Amino acid sequence: MNSKTLVELIKRIIPYIVAIAFVLWLYVSYGAWAYTLKNMSEFFRLIGEHMVLVFISMAAAISVGVTLGTVMTRKGFEKSASVIMAVVNVWQSVPSLGVIALAYGILPMIGISGIGMVPALFALFFHAVAPIVRNTYAGIDSVSRDVIEAATGMGMTRKQIMFQIELPNAMPVIMGGIRTSSAIIVGTAPLAFLIGGGGLGFWIFTGIALVDMGIMTAGAVPVALLAMLIDFLLAKLETLIVSRGILSDGAQTAM
Repeated sequence: MNSKTLVELIKRIIPYIVAIAFVLWLYVSYGAWAYTLKNMSEFFRLIGEHMVLVFISMAAAISVGVTLGTVMTRKGFEKSASVIMAVVNVWQSVPSLGVIALAYGILPMIGISGIGMVPALFALFFHAVAPIVRNTYAGIDSVSRDVIEAATGMGMTRKQIMFQIELPNAMPVIMGGIRTSSAIIVGTAPLAFLIGGGGLGFWIFTGIALVDMGIMTAGAVPVALLAMLIDFLLAKLETLIVSRGILSDGAQTAM
């Protein structure tokens, strides 16, 4: 490893180290560590519920978001693209607490309970799907027409062009949308407690109600660490699934 690579690695790691050190300092200073040790069984239950909320809603948002964004770029769907984008943008423009409240109020109208994990998952999904739809559409739409015409001239079908040309080239932009959505979901998930969705929001809002910084921090710090962990893992995943050539081109463009 040469000195330049080492310096770049240190630059990337330092922000994570500083952030983790700060939240851990908060965790210990306010007595959250002692509270967590006394309530370990409840902590594991709450973090398990929180991770279920995060990963199920993320999986749904990625599946639907990438599909919708791709469909919007297909021939014959150009006119519907603006309509789809307007619909998904409406949900993201609503404040996080408002989305939870809407899920609580609207879902019973279609026969789904407004209390529990299911409405919380609906709320998280709708609130986080917009960045993935936008980035997928923008990423595919930005692929050079010359490249697509060349692939067509070589005899590639539309399906082959989509999966072998368009999606791979759009992947860095798509991953940017997924990382944004993951941050939105992890940050909004604590609000699920307000409609009985469980998760670490239970400790956060209990601490607020009791004016107890220890309980509140015991819930808030794991949420912050989970957000950083997921973003770090998604960044690593991006390096695995995105072609090195595309990453190199992106780095040169950034420079």
